[in-house]
Amino acid sequence: MLNKVNKQEFFLSGELLLLCERMEMARFLRVYLHHLFRKGLVLPKVQFYCYRSMEQLPMVVEQLPVMEGSGQVRKVVLFADAGDNVDARRNIMDIVRDSAFLATREYCAHFFFPGKGRGRRWRKGCLEDLLLEALAEADVGTQLSLLNVAREYLFSVDNVRGKMSLQSGRRLLHTYLAGTEEYAGLSLSDAAQAGAFDLDSAALAGLRSCFAALVDKMD
Repeated sequence: MLNKVNKQEFFLSGELLLLCERMEMARFLRVYLHHLFRKGLVLPKVQFYCYRSMEQLPMVVEQLPVMEGSGQVRKVVLFADAGDNVDARRNIMDIVRDSAFLATREYCAHFFFPGKGRGRRWRKGCLEDLLLEALAEADVGTQLSLLNVAREYLFSVDNVRGKMSLQSGRRLLHTYLAGTEEYAGLSLSDAAQAGAFDLDSAALAGLRSCFAALVDKMD
């Protein structure tokens, strides 16, 4: 069972707590979990909580033990974008996972988007980089053309602004979706529900494994 993620709650109501860096990330994961449920995944009640930034994560985790319902939390997974400095973010995550509350849960793990590479190291980037790899099949020529046009547009924007912007995967995905008839103006979660991404894609294997590990460790 999934709780709503449209607003923050100040009490804990699920055995499985998913801490997400961004609200958009939480909303996409909610859609993705519904997809996995339809495929047969069975998990206890899930609650999402958005901590908004890596800088705020330690403070949020410190507050968890005093939140109403904290005693029922058995498993925790922390989700974040890897960004450009994966090692720095991993160090913060390791410190947080060693905190008194998380260290005493039955299971605690973290996942950095877009996931791990072949060398099993976290790749730089964000959720949108992963979703670009999992775009649903469409007319190949049209899709490639739209992606190329989106890249050229963003390059032109950077030239006008006189600087190269970060989070290029995030910008590229939203620009690409804006150029389609079906997904223009939709959030990532709405686009996912509308079929913009292949939720069974091999690109999402690491994310599927993240949730499968929760099933494997259940009593």
